[in-house]
Amino acid sequence: MASSSTPPDEGTNSGSATTEPGTAETSDADSAGGTGPDDTAEERRRTIRYGIAAALALAGVGQLLSANLFVTDGWWRMMLTVSAVCTAVGVVQFLPQSWHNRLGALAVTFATVAGIVPLFLVEPEDDSPKVDPLVLASYVERGPFDQELPDPLQPEGLTSVNIGRDAGPTKLTAVELKTGIDPKIGVYLPGDDGEETFQIGAYLEIYPKSDDAKKRGEASMKDLALWDIPLDPDQGVESYCFQGVASKGATAAYWECGGARGDSFASVTLTPGDNAHLGLARDTVTALLNYADSMARKATPTN
Repeated sequence: MASSSTPPDEGTNSGSATTEPGTAETSDADSAGGTGPDDTAEERRRTIRYGIAAALALAGVGQLLSANLFVTDGWWRMMLTVSAVCTAVGVVQFLPQSWHNRLGALAVTFATVAGIVPLFLVEPEDDSPKVDPLVLASYVERGPFDQELPDPLQPEGLTSVNIGRDAGPTKLTAVELKTGIDPKIGVYLPGDDGEETFQIGAYLEIYPKSDDAKKRGEASMKDLALWDIPLDPDQGVESYCFQGVASKGATAAYWECGGARGDSFASVTLTPGDNAHLGLARDTVTALLNYADSMARKATPTN
């Protein structure tokens, strides 16, 4: 009678044993299937890191190219190069840890190349002797004028002048070239309207810096453009001419020509202002600037 009864514990144990495997299988299936929230966040962070690394890589390449191709100042080149090296280090830091060993050598190579390449591309400093503008001004005043003028003009010496505010407050000196005409021709020149009275004013100014001479020429062109007609709308400060408009009763207009070269500025006003005499004005400006160049060679110290 006792053997035919079922112990209460066995029924309970068998039922729990049947339930536990099913529960374990269901839990494993849930964990194996799909992606959890943590995996999605990690994938998003990985994408952001890769994007930052790519942006830094592009920035580093741009800095290195700018330092070697477009920037000439030594300090800016050094700053861009150092920035490119720091950017390369940053790229490695944003990549996965497993990539660090593989990219470490590449980063070192990039940093080495970035530091060495500018040494070959930096232009050597020009240590050639420079003209002394004060000595140049002295030579220009002293003369003699050693250039030929266009025929029939003849040089008759230099004289110091003060040509006023328009010459600029920084000028070191200003001289006028006295000019005559070949005696065989006299005081008249053949022009479009017969013989016309010839007049010319030729001036040369010396400045401490080439930028000052250039600004002087730009100011002259700006003033002339208010009243006169430019010979060429695209002419530059190195050489320009304007044709003055003849007033009522005048037999001829005039030419206003000028040019800046180095530390010097030259200007010429010539009457008559017809096309036949344009060359006289332009060539006289050239002769004045060539004279300044010849005096600059004397004012340049030799090693």
